[in-house]
Amino acid sequence: MSAGSSLPYQLRPNKAVDRELFLSLLMRLAPKLVLEKYHYVGLGGPFLEDFRMIHGRLGIPRMTCIETEEQVHKRQLFNRPISSIECIHKTLEDYLDETDFNDPVIIWFDFTEPRGITTQIERFARTIGSVPIGSILRVTLNANPGSLGKPAENLSEAELMEWRLQAFQRRLGALFPNDLAADGMKQKNFGKSLLYALKLAVEREVLSFRDRQIVWALATHYSDGQAMVTATLIICEADDKSVEELVQGWEFYSTADAPHRVDLPALSTLERLTMESSVDAKAYMGFELPKSDMDENPFEVFRKFYRIYPHFSRVEL
Repeated sequence: MSAGSSLPYQLRPNKAVDRELFLSLLMRLAPKLVLEKYHYVGLGGPFLEDFRMIHGRLGIPRMTCIETEEQVHKRQLFNRPISSIECIHKTLEDYLDETDFNDPVIIWFDFTEPRGITTQIERFARTIGSVPIGSILRVTLNANPGSLGKPAENLSEAELMEWRLQAFQRRLGALFPNDLAADGMKQKNFGKSLLYALKLAVEREVLSFRDRQIVWALATHYSDGQAMVTATLIICEADDKSVEELVQGWEFYSTADAPHRVDLPALSTLERLTMESSVDAKAYMGFELPKSDMDENPFEVFRKFYRIYPHFSRVEL
């Protein structure tokens, strides 16, 4: 687990919105798939906040938290909010290799280390065939193009993009999409390029199974200091169209081809209230809001996600 993954959510508002989108998707699927009977497996960090929220929203009692770092594991045992959460000290890969799932499962592959991207994508894709139909798989991947390294000599921007493209090809190996262009190595595009590689790996894997299909449901690209992408899919019976129709009718439906760009501005309480209540908040406020490296319009992004924009306040206990 990286140091960044232990930061509280009030310091990571875009990740908080990403989590709310995932919870919203699960809530939409819950009546159809009876998610309260599922087994949830994930990496909870020292505070197990995701576990608390998923249990509170869905009522899933069977939950397993995996952690490789011993001290973080000890903190999980101390901090776990629900006694039914099983905290296991090992890698997620080892746990999956030794576990047979008899019932559908929700697995969140929360990866943060960019150098292991090839293994991470391969593991995620391979899991599609090893879990029961009805399972939900979600993955988080590091989408910082700077992780590809830095050339020894000074290059123009165009040359740097070509250099990154070659570095990305070396890192992905056989998973590298042949039609990927150098423009996909820019900060604002790299996340989509990574999701493209993930999509191709998943769709190649599912061709080996005649009894199932995958339905993409949610994909996001966000940054709270570290750029990340996520993708969520549901494994359905080969001839089942009902889940796909249910997901496509959801307001936040998105696929690996067109992820949500979650790039929310930092706002004062007055700015947030004004933007919620005004038809043309930009004209009313009379100033621009700063853009991040993702280059999204902050007013448009806020309008899209204002209902799940996180609010944090100090509480004295």
